[in-house]
Amino acid sequence: MTDVFYRAPALTYPQVSHGEGIYLWDTEGRRYLDGASGALVANLGHGRGEIAQAMADQAGKVAFAHSARFTSAAQEELASRIAHLLPWNLRHTYPVSGGSEATETAVKLARQYFLEQGEPSRFKVLSRWASYHGNSLGALSASGHLGRRRPYLPLLSSAFVHFDPPNPRCPGPDADGDCDCSRSLRATLEREDPRSVAAILMEPVGGSASSGSVPHQGYMAAVRRIADQHGILLIADEVMTGFGRTGEILGMVHFGVAPDLITCAKGLSGGYAPLGAVVANDRVYQAILQGSGRFAHGFTFGGHLVACAAGARALAILEGEGLVENARRMGSLLRVGLETLQSKFEVLNQVRGLGLMQGLVLNSTEPKGATAARLADLAFSGGLIIYPGSGGPGGLDGD
Repeated sequence: MTDVFYRAPALTYPQVSHGEGIYLWDTEGRRYLDGASGALVANLGHGRGEIAQAMADQAGKVAFAHSARFTSAAQEELASRIAHLLPWNLRHTYPVSGGSEATETAVKLARQYFLEQGEPSRFKVLSRWASYHGNSLGALSASGHLGRRRPYLPLLSSAFVHFDPPNPRCPGPDADGDCDCSRSLRATLEREDPRSVAAILMEPVGGSASSGSVPHQGYMAAVRRIADQHGILLIADEVMTGFGRTGEILGMVHFGVAPDLITCAKGLSGGYAPLGAVVANDRVYQAILQGSGRFAHGFTFGGHLVACAAGARALAILEGEGLVENARRMGSLLRVGLETLQSKFEVLNQVRGLGLMQGLVLNSTEPKGATAARLADLAFSGGLIIYPGSGGPGGLDGD
């Protein structure tokens, strides 16, 4: 008997005992290879004593001080490290507690940016089908993950408008820099009136809604150009891709396209504390600073001192141990291994992804998601943890 309300109350879960490196152990002594790093979270591995010590040191001094009244050395160090690591003058960090909060924050920041600019008609956010940006209502409204949206459709906001994801078979842009994929975005903009749109939100590499899908070359540049033509902000959801997972510090680096805002979480603290952030460029930050001077938003635990201490130490390890470059090298080896498996097993339709963010598309005659879930359960019973994705429209050939 338990007092915990689990995600699936009918299931019996093994109880985790401890972790070290890429492994977790349960209380029965069974070892699991954490192949998915949880949900693409534990990028630094388990059992990092130096991060635990940094958290303990901070908690021993002071664990919580409300960010409406205080800053802290931990928060300042975290922001400084982020500014040092990120390209394109992305240097203004607004800390939160996770990816869903980061999405909510980025959307509200985009809205306030246009209020400061004297354009109150801009409030819509465009995002893609076959995307996932979080589970809170605003973040779920932004998401194009059909299965996760379906139970809550009456609650979702019509301010979020979806367009088709890039077609993996698209030959790429023409002489004008457009292709059928970017023209789909243009058509959506014209239908909605671009003067009503505040932001375009997208994942550089597909996460749980389109595992490992990578847009064709030229697509991201076309989206950036369209955003600029209409004065729209571009938000990159780097919650999964950010801080080295794809073999670059950000997923957008692969495409050479600078967003105005990024959302990040997961690997930001390596899973040692609930931590996320929105990072803004000077354009957005200065609009608030030179305008009302206050972002009308906040969460109780945003900038939590212990979480910031964990994040700051995690980023120091990421840089000091060259783990972004390591993800690039190990990702190449992983890709070769997965493609070898694909050649042997008909159930494996496609391997796709970048760095250590690789996805397998499955051949399946079962309902969407069923084969992926069954494969994940079989792997878990054998001591391997993988992360099942589910289907969606456009660009998906299976589970």
